Amino acid sequence: MISASIPRERLSLYTLSRRGQNSLALFIVLCFFLFNALSVQGQDWTYDEPEHYKYGMNILNGDSTRFDDSKMPVSVWNALPARIADVLPDGPMKTDLKQLSTARLMTTLFSIVVALMVFHWARELYGWIPAFFSLALYVLDPNIIAHSQLVTTDIYVTGMVLFSSYWLWRFANDHNWQNGLWLLLMLGFAQLTKYTAVSLYGLFAIALLVHGWPSLKKTFETGIWQGVRGVAWQCARYALVGVAVSMIIINVGFLFNRTFTSLSEYSFRSDLFRSIQSKISFVVPVPYPYLEGLDWVIQRERTNTGFGRVYLLGETRFAAGFPGYYVIASVLKVPIATQIILLSAFAVYLTDRQRWGRFLRNEWFLLWPVLFYVIYFNFFYRAQMGIRFYLVIFPLLYVFAGGLFVHWRDFGRRQKLAVLALGIYLMASVISYYPHYLSYFNEIVWDRKTAYQYLADSNLDWGQDGLILKQYLVEHPTVRQAPPKPELLAETTTYFLEINRFLGITTEPGTFEWLRENFEPVGMIASSYLLFEITPDQMQVLCERTTYCKQDYDQYIGKDDGNEIW
Repeated sequence: MISASIPRERLSLYTLSRRGQNSLALFIVLCFFLFNALSVQGQDWTYDEPEHYKYGMNILNGDSTRFDDSKMPVSVWNALPARIADVLPDGPMKTDLKQLSTARLMTTLFSIVVALMVFHWARELYGWIPAFFSLALYVLDPNIIAHSQLVTTDIYVTGMVLFSSYWLWRFANDHNWQNGLWLLLMLGFAQLTKYTAVSLYGLFAIALLVHGWPSLKKTFETGIWQGVRGVAWQCARYALVGVAVSMIIINVGFLFNRTFTSLSEYSFRSDLFRSIQSKISFVVPVPYPYLEGLDWVIQRERTNTGFGRVYLLGETRFAAGFPGYYVIASVLKVPIATQIILLSAFAVYLTDRQRWGRFLRNEWFLLWPVLFYVIYFNFFYRAQMGIRFYLVIFPLLYVFAGGLFVHWRDFGRRQKLAVLALGIYLMASVISYYPHYLSYFNEIVWDRKTAYQYLADSNLDWGQDGLILKQYLVEHPTVRQAPPKPELLAETTTYFLEINRFLGITTEPGTFEWLRENFEPVGMIASSYLLFEITPDQMQVLCERTTYCKQDYDQYIGKDDGNEIW
């Protein structure tokens, strides 16, 4: 309801029909889709995309057998256009459906549904004006933009965490069967996106317990056994139905591949599952590749097998992560304007005692998953390969940030001008990186050529610039790839080297130490390759004062003409 204190001539600024709100939101997400469609052009496959795409196509062909740990049935959505193209006659439509950009835009389509849910939930909590601010934070997040363009599962699990949390909120506040069914469906489908979603079962059980504790406490205090037993039976029924729905969805997603295999017949890799297997045995009611993949993911995360080293602020580590890695990555890769809005939202919320009273009813369902994932990923998760794992908290935070603008109508002129300035700054920062959003860093990293000194891996170099490199080498045929071992030069030579190899993330650390410790890059190719210009005199001096030129590099295993294979 519009405040009576608002002058009549200003009423139109604050009145917009539900239909008008929805139309404007749809227009914004359509712009988001078109922006992604334009910026994705000319980008090469990232390292993980071919395997995700292959797994999706395999399932469409009736085979869910696992060849990699993290590939999930949701990739069917990306492979679907090409599968449809297989049954079409030759022509432009068939050609377009088989394009890489088409497969990628299927992720973008899902992401716009996530954006609409951000808008919808924020509107239900805070009103339509705050909802548009929440929506803007989502569609103007360069990390969201980057991963909405890829054939990977990061945006899918991000969306399913949001959808599941929304329906949990609905169910907790209104225990009708429709809300319960939607919650169970979202939980089940989340398991087909990424193994991060397994944590939702425990998270949601705790969320419901805390939300319902005031009424549960009264039941226990009465001492009436019948009431306590009724509550226990109700919880047991919810759990049984939830497990049954998830089992059905997981089985359908993995095509019932070897469902009901005995635990003793699994070939586990992780210490956790081997320990369980040594103590008990039972028939597993989920498909073999589902549990197999979970085992492989745990083993890889615990041992760092297969993805090289973790890198942060100039330091590499193996089989160990950095405490606070994702906090630092967020400080560097989330737009500064967005960070200011989020911090302001928390500050205002903490000073609003009226909203505190509704915490367990509303914000609890936004902030509890955020709190869990912040702690888990920053202090317990070892496979810190990029901010993409952390995206699961972003939509929840953006919904919460809408609460900052609940009293927008009462904002003074200076406050509104400050918000406008932040919005312009946000847009300018994001647009300045077009179309290379995977490598986005905010203005804390003012010199973009130095971004590799802070973060690397999928934060910066994920193979996306391969096509740009090929074109650059055609135009500059004398540029050579830097060798693992230095060599004397007859003339000044320009070398290029992929950032992850240069930093020792995907190579043995000593392989390019000669280059890393003695020369500074003079330029870059896109955001993934460093350029070095070395004269014959510089190389001769290096060889005379060091042992690099004589060092035996055969100790570094897995080399193929200087290209380490992991």
